Amino acid sequence: MFPLLETLVAVYEVGQFTLAADELKVSQSTVSSRIAQLEQMVGAPLFVRNAKSDVTPTQAGRMLYQTAIGIDGLWRDTREQIARVQEAREPLAVSFSHTTAAILLPKALPVMARDMDGFDFAVHVMNSDAILEQASMKAVQLGVVEKPIVNDSVDRVTLCEDRLVLAGEPDGVWMVREHGSGVRYYTDLYFKTAQVVPARTMEVSSNAAIVAALSAGFGQSLISEAAVPVQRELGDEFVRRFYALVPRSGLTHDQRELAETIIAALRG
Repeated sequence: MFPLLETLVAVYEVGQFTLAADELKVSQSTVSSRIAQLEQMVGAPLFVRNAKSDVTPTQAGRMLYQTAIGIDGLWRDTREQIARVQEAREPLAVSFSHTTAAILLPKALPVMARDMDGFDFAVHVMNSDAILEQASMKAVQLGVVEKPIVNDSVDRVTLCEDRLVLAGEPDGVWMVREHGSGVRYYTDLYFKTAQVVPARTMEVSSNAAIVAALSAGFGQSLISEAAVPVQRELGDEFVRRFYALVPRSGLTHDQRELAETIIAALRG
């Protein structure tokens, strides 16, 4: 039964039999066979097959998905208890976007340090879209992002507000983040709303590098108010929020509990 329910969860969350097969490291025919077995057992179709190999869960599929997550949580909790008996350390991977790493990571680290005897921590810095992808695949147990993104595989929690400002030389080269970055999302919004057509742009995939360049007197950029001392304020539409992303399934009780503790510290 566990392989069948695990397959249901994978198909539900990634939306394709092929991608679910890749995630589970089995053949597509195995995925199809397992879903067919479940459909026969419950007496109802679980997914509607669409174009381009995509599938949409039926009402029965959504109901069984919620049950499967609960069973998965109980199973993982039991495994966790066994691991604790054997004094095993659990992994906890946390990913921060570039701006949130500079502003919020210092708040998270002391919380994580209190549990170093029970966890092996890994902290990564990447752009917001990449974090959503990692959280969806359960490669990270907690993600902290700087734009309002979410999908069916993760829960999103609002943390706090951050004001973006315009900093640097008014006629300087525009330094912009890469596509997928939260700051790039708002930079493109600024160009559109302010009807700015920059004559010269330079893509720099690091907030720290942009801050260093601005401090050295080079260029201009949209940046977090907390990152630079000299700035020009923009409108209220550039007051954004930071968010935490947590996978809906795949976490042990202790992983989820610690993720919630970190989130509470970041919201404080």
